Amino acid sequence: MKKLFSLSLAAVVFFTSCNNSAKTGSVDATFEKQLQEKFINAKEGEVIDLPEGTFTLTRSLILDGVKNVTIKGKGIDKTILSFKGQKDGAEGLRITADGVTMEDFTLVEAKGDCIKVQDANNVTFRRLKVGWSSLHDPKNGSYGTYPVGCTNVLIEECEVFGSSDAGVYVGQSKNIIVRKNNVHDNVAGIEIENSTDADVYENLSTNNTGGILIFDLPDLPKKNGMRCRVFSNKLVNNNTHNFGVKGTTVSEIPAGTGMIVMATNQCDIYNNELSGQNTIGISVVSYLSLQKPFKDSIYDPYCGGITVHDNKVTRGTGAPDNSVKFGQLFIGIFGDKIPDMIFDGAINPAYKNTDGTLKEDQKICFRNNGNVTFCDLDLPGNGKNRSSDIKKFDCSQPPLNEIKLNQ
Repeated sequence: MKKLFSLSLAAVVFFTSCNNSAKTGSVDATFEKQLQEKFINAKEGEVIDLPEGTFTLTRSLILDGVKNVTIKGKGIDKTILSFKGQKDGAEGLRITADGVTMEDFTLVEAKGDCIKVQDANNVTFRRLKVGWSSLHDPKNGSYGTYPVGCTNVLIEECEVFGSSDAGVYVGQSKNIIVRKNNVHDNVAGIEIENSTDADVYENLSTNNTGGILIFDLPDLPKKNGMRCRVFSNKLVNNNTHNFGVKGTTVSEIPAGTGMIVMATNQCDIYNNELSGQNTIGISVVSYLSLQKPFKDSIYDPYCGGITVHDNKVTRGTGAPDNSVKFGQLFIGIFGDKIPDMIFDGAINPAYKNTDGTLKEDQKICFRNNGNVTFCDLDLPGNGKNRSSDIKKFDCSQPPLNEIKLNQ
């Protein structure tokens, strides 16, 4: 069936169908079939050109095992793939192939995730518009851009919106750059989860529930991520009500959250501008703060070696969110005067020297963040030694290396 048409005939029908569909924006069975053929018959090094127009599709587009393919449109406002009314497949675009570049098109309204790339090396998302037009809807898919189990990931200059979990998500991956994206109206704007060696910079995250999340979670094939630099981002007015699916980790994030670093190691958070968040600016917490049991014996639920420095935080004027557990915890302790920055105070005993002092490379540091309010919650002691003295955390860690992709 792959060779059903000659290449010349396929090309003629493909582009003729594209032009017809562009005029109407309705489902065109011939166009969709020929587009599917282009993906099925793709060869190594090929460019799949997506023409100008608005095209409604009913089935997932799948690229499997073909290396170094480029999927290229005519621009995000010119090439639009809509999966509204999708009948077959969970994702809009699903890729299991190395060396794939996607650029200059819009993909919206997928039944599940918009673009999923799994177990691939050298993946580029560039100048894409991805999401759901029905904003803040728990029926939307979980992720806009969704590389998982990948190596050498670049996500740049994309607009991602409407995700019921995270707009730009990178999971269980390594060697990652997320830069210059506009993420808005998601539950989490950007989430780096169980991943190693990531640079997240010069992104605008606005009108999400939470701006940026750096998480490690238990019971996943790849765990205990580390070495993440988050810098020069703008996190603005992330106060959207949490519309995540109940029971998921992000459904516990209070509206009005700038950034959360949870259960990860060796992260450098600096030169970010956080303005207008109503609940909290930056929090560094262990997985224990979620009060959820886990059985993963390899998983490390603590943060270590985290530096938060030279950030600018300006609070919003609205009330903090008390609709989820995290918000209820903070409000229960502080009322509506939640500090700008919080550390839950939980330390892995393995991070300590024999004399009980904390190893230098595992210290949690808050430095040069301006006139911010702060609290060490002393979670292990149930708040007995709670402290607002940020000077105790005036330290630094060696700078992390810039991420360079091996593409």
